[in-house]
Amino acid sequence: MQCMDNSITQRARGRVWGTLSASVVALLLGAFVAGCATPQRVYDDRQIARIQKDVTAEADLVQWFGPATSRTMQPDGSKSLTWRLGTSGRNTGPAGKLDVRLAPDGKVTAYTASQTTK
Repeated sequence: MQCMDNSITQRARGRVWGTLSASVVALLLGAFVAGCATPQRVYDDRQIARIQKDVTAEADLVQWFGPATSRTMQPDGSKSLTWRLGTSGRNTGPAGKLDVRLAPDGKVTAYTASQTTK
């Protein structure tokens, strides 16, 4: 009788761990998908016109355009940031690209922007 009780207990534990593992995987997958589904901002010439060389800081850019799509550190301590704007499937506004170069102090030294058709 003792062997039969152990067998039942082990199967029950296996089901609990299997359900728990599946729940954790589902939760992590849901968080990942939600992170990827963050809506992007549209290309807006008025926002881009606010950028001023030697004045605008990285924090300003992130506030206006959201997190950069890509960022590269340069050997001299400067950064290159790129935003791909308006490329989300749910986004109906104009699309475009913004490239910004930041000095080591975090201020804009140069930028280019171009609007594209979807």
